[in-house]
Amino acid sequence: MLFKIILCFLFSSQTNGFVPKQIMTFVIDRVDNTFKNKLGYFSESIVHEEIIERGIARSVARFFYEQKNGPSRIDLSKLNTDYKNIKNIYRDYYQKSFCKIDVEELISDEFQPEVASVDFDDDTKDLASAHFDAEQFNQSNQRVINYMNIIQSFLNVNDYHRARKNVARILHTIHDFYSHSNWVEMGNKNINKDIGTKNFSKYQIADVKDSKTCESNCTTIEIECNTLLKALVKLIQKLGVRSSIINCPIKYFRCNGNVLFKNKLVSGFYVDQGIEKPDNAMKCSHGGILDGSAFKKAKGGINKDSGYFVFSPHADLHLTAANLAIDHTEFFFEEVRKKIGNRKFSDFLNLEVSDSILNSINDYIQICKSFSIVIKQNLKNSSFYVVLNFFIL
Repeated sequence: MLFKIILCFLFSSQTNGFVPKQIMTFVIDRVDNTFKNKLGYFSESIVHEEIIERGIARSVARFFYEQKNGPSRIDLSKLNTDYKNIKNIYRDYYQKSFCKIDVEELISDEFQPEVASVDFDDDTKDLASAHFDAEQFNQSNQRVINYMNIIQSFLNVNDYHRARKNVARILHTIHDFYSHSNWVEMGNKNINKDIGTKNFSKYQIADVKDSKTCESNCTTIEIECNTLLKALVKLIQKLGVRSSIINCPIKYFRCNGNVLFKNKLVSGFYVDQGIEKPDNAMKCSHGGILDGSAFKKAKGGINKDSGYFVFSPHADLHLTAANLAIDHTEFFFEEVRKKIGNRKFSDFLNLEVSDSILNSINDYIQICKSFSIVIKQNLKNSSFYVVLNFFIL
């Protein structure tokens, strides 16, 4: 296992934008249940990249449903099951099997790297308004409005590449509304369609006048560092992720009912964002072992970023928040489709399949199969295969 952690670190050090949480979750998910439970496992974790992929897939399914023969071929009851894989949407609509689809490449090459980059780019990783943190709701909403205007300007001139880049980056901010605020804790079951509009001003928002937004009623969990945990802590420190607050033994919080407001929007403060959690108040923290502010009163936090309490004090609400983020991603792309129409939306996501491809689809599949075999054979003959195989298994 220690060898696997080292491989993770070596691989991550050669790439840009690799998500530390993904590394940690990857390691954690391969240990026994006893160890996972020590780290507060509650559910699977759905990251930004998967959220945006699922949201796009739903919108693509709705697009094809509205095309000729769509209602007889596309089954919208599959949105949360079979249609998570976009190839299955194309399979049903075209009645053919595809091994390569342009929109999948756009997702992996453009949308997913950009949506993840907001956590790592110097200009946004510690910007509270890029994450709906530190009670910066109005500032975050204005950011969404500004981005939507920029996106529309690129769409107007058919600059789809830059439009996609900005869509991904602002969807990160929108996703964070659900995992960083108390929207879920307030009992909301649906997305907030007012995000990115002037109507957002109708919501009551906690601010500096509210000196107590959380209480310190969270349960503190402390676990001693065995060899694996020591390696994990060292990995985090080497990656430079707020290393000053990660030590052994590891302490984290499980929180339930610590947010005091049900009628006001609240979000947590996060260390190193330039907006410090006040010492003379009982404000909520973002929380998790990457957030040093979690140990200042009110201790704990409210984030729902993952299904592990070690990272997310409200991990039990992670899937609820993640599913709302998927719903909002679908809503966002559907709103884009309404504004620009199906023809331009198809160009925006490279949805069209040419007649030449459709007419030669059987040969195309065979070519793809042969190509994949060649790649696999070549990888087996290289040292890099060891690392790739580690991630594939």
